[in-house]
Amino acid sequence: MQPTASPPLTVRVRTARRSSLSMKVRLFAGVGLIATAVVLVFLAPQVVFLETEVARLWLPTITPGAFTAAVESPVAFLAAPLWGLGGVILAATRVSGLRVCMSVVLSTVLILVTNQVRLGAIGWGAVTAGSSEGYEVALRLGGSVLSIVGFSAAYLVFVIVIADLPLFGRRRTPTG
Repeated sequence: MQPTASPPLTVRVRTARRSSLSMKVRLFAGVGLIATAVVLVFLAPQVVFLETEVARLWLPTITPGAFTAAVESPVAFLAAPLWGLGGVILAATRVSGLRVCMSVVLSTVLILVTNQVRLGAIGWGAVTAGSSEGYEVALRLGGSVLSIVGFSAAYLVFVIVIADLPLFGRRRTPTG
């Protein structure tokens, strides 16, 4: 006698409703992230100044006397959409607040590091190949490639962390 296969059990999991206080806190935090994005754009010159100061701390060790950086693609303009989108996701969805904050912070740090590496590559090109030709080639070619790769990676990290995508064979374990 052949055993009959029973249909799979379907279990309906009811998620707990969030309290109105919790929803208000999420909405407030989401609006705060969006406001931070707007402030980043309006304070772009101050952000550029801070970026230049950070570059001035480490660039002389790699390329002494390279240049005084004027940042052409400030982190403020590149990170602001992430902060705004993070605010919308936090305020309007059930995505964990910790995941939203982690994705925004990790992506912003990746953008900062990418921009600093780009500045270093431009400075190195200017010192190595001459200030006019080396600077132009490093800025147009090297800087652009580094920017595209780094900023794309930052946005990819944002999506991966927000969506909690299983990467590299990592399996999610059920909680609870």
